[in-house]
Amino acid sequence: MVGTAIAFAFGALLLYGGWAVAGGIATRSLSPVNAVFLSYVASLVIVGGYVLWLRRPIDGARVDVAAALVSGAFLAAASISFYAGLARGSMAIVSAITALYFVVPAIVGVVYFDAALSATNVAGLALAVVAVVLVAA
Repeated sequence: MVGTAIAFAFGALLLYGGWAVAGGIATRSLSPVNAVFLSYVASLVIVGGYVLWLRRPIDGARVDVAAALVSGAFLAAASISFYAGLARGSMAIVSAITALYFVVPAIVGVVYFDAALSATNVAGLALAVVAVVLVAA
């Protein structure tokens, strides 16, 4: 089970990397908003096709459905911000800073969901921030 999760995580890593590179290329001549719009059209085709292929109804607790919709709103706004950054700066720097997004759920988890962070977790978060500072320098 853990091996499968790690395989999917590496798949996401590669696919997010491709997303960043393609977004950087797209913003050479497209406005960030238009690049995001076109990327979301492609996303809806793929995800919509996948949902239809699985034949699973959308059912779940209302709060969870609402959380999924809020998640999509955050993703859309983040995508616009990311593409705007790509249009104005270095793909390596913008991508590296954006990649620190995982710090936000770690902090929210500790503050609102009583998640515990070990000294090793805190050190890892701090080293990630240092790595991004070094990449962006």
